[in-house]
Amino acid sequence: GAPDPAGEPRRSRAPSGAERRSLRVMAVVRWLLLLSVVGIAGATVWRFWGPAEHAHSEAREARYYCPMHPQIRSPDPGECPICFMRLEPIPADRRQPAVAGAASPAPATSGAPSATGAQAASGAPAGSTSAPPEVVAVTVGADQQRAIGLVTAPVERATVGGRLRVPGVVSATDSGRSEVRVRAPGFVERVAVRQTGERVRRGQPLVYVYSPEIYRAQAEFLAASRWSEAAPAGAPPSGAPELVAAARRGLELLGLSRGDLDRISRTGQPIRAIAVRAPASGTITRFGAVLGARADPETVLYEISDLSTVWVVASVHERDLGAVPIGAPARFSSAAADATALTARVDSVEPSIDEPTRTSRVRLVVRNPDGRLLPGQYGEVELELPGAPRLLVPRDAVVRTGERTYVYVAAPGDRFEPRRVTAGREREGRVEILAGLSEGERVVTRGGFMLDSESRLQASLAATPAAGGASSPAHRHGSEE
Repeated sequence: GAPDPAGEPRRSRAPSGAERRSLRVMAVVRWLLLLSVVGIAGATVWRFWGPAEHAHSEAREARYYCPMHPQIRSPDPGECPICFMRLEPIPADRRQPAVAGAASPAPATSGAPSATGAQAASGAPAGSTSAPPEVVAVTVGADQQRAIGLVTAPVERATVGGRLRVPGVVSATDSGRSEVRVRAPGFVERVAVRQTGERVRRGQPLVYVYSPEIYRAQAEFLAASRWSEAAPAGAPPSGAPELVAAARRGLELLGLSRGDLDRISRTGQPIRAIAVRAPASGTITRFGAVLGARADPETVLYEISDLSTVWVVASVHERDLGAVPIGAPARFSSAAADATALTARVDSVEPSIDEPTRTSRVRLVVRNPDGRLLPGQYGEVELELPGAPRLLVPRDAVVRTGERTYVYVAAPGDRFEPRRVTAGREREGRVEILAGLSEGERVVTRGGFMLDSESRLQASLAATPAAGGASSPAHRHGSEE
């Protein structure tokens, strides 16, 4: 011991009997507390993750699911641990009882139901392709059918023909179109016709052009004529008549009319500005002659269209092209208030499809003697199509997803089965069915949206693993805690 202040060593004092008893009691209390904490922790772990509880949960059938997260299932009512929605009862025909110790099926990939789930839901053999993979057959009771307004209609066989109404635009025919150009470079000195829409006749002067080349050719023609006339009577120079004829022919090729040539011969003076005349009668549809502008052979001064016969170009959807034969009768009604329908016939169908509109151009020939129809005018074309017997369903019965086309067929026992179909033309609110249905079967026409939503939900449930493979809400809460 350390020495005390007096310099004598201090001796340690032995604890008394009361102190020793107190120390033993405190040690026992510490161990009891430690064992209690360890026991409570072990009981908690065993309760939530123990094999007995897990096996018990697997042995119970999942009776409730979350509509927003179908993978969440539970044998007892409760709330979804993800969205906290109240769990809804699983329909009896969609329940999948779990067996303790059974291996959980692997989840389906890409949201598609497994072959076993699809087979159990639709009653079709595995690998059947009659129904799309993302939907399954559903059972809807009579009360539920009335609640959602579900209505069915029979598949009927009827003659597909009648009339097809499509938009059409008036266009000038290529055979009745002509262009006005000069045959030698020059300059516009006077414009006689100054606007589009004006009717002109063949040979009418449209514009007057001064061309140095044409003016020089006229001077050569006059010189050849004077040389031939100056010779003694009855003895013209050798080759003089041929020279005059060649010069005259050259002026004709440069665009001068017979009247212009007679005027030049009569007056003995060349014409400064030659008249450019209309090559055909019609309506001016393009005007490009500008006073003082240079006119070259490449310049289109006027475009003249003969509108006594016009084209009406109709836009027909690709699904209806097969029913429009060449020569089919048609009627065209313009958008004008006082317009009357004009009869026509299909002249040609262009062998191409416009990608943005998925339509093809069908050309009609329409007589237009009074010139009422003008290029660019809009109207409606009514085509008379030949009839043929086809299977038809209402348009609202067909579900199109972009990748697949299917309908819901009514089956015995209030079941509605999805079935792929091949759809044809659409006519007057009905769709032609080329394959997938038989005459007399009934398809859903109203309430199909609710039915399709339920079918997709049930397909998702069928593709989700059973309760043993999916975490129940109780397990999820336990893991979160």
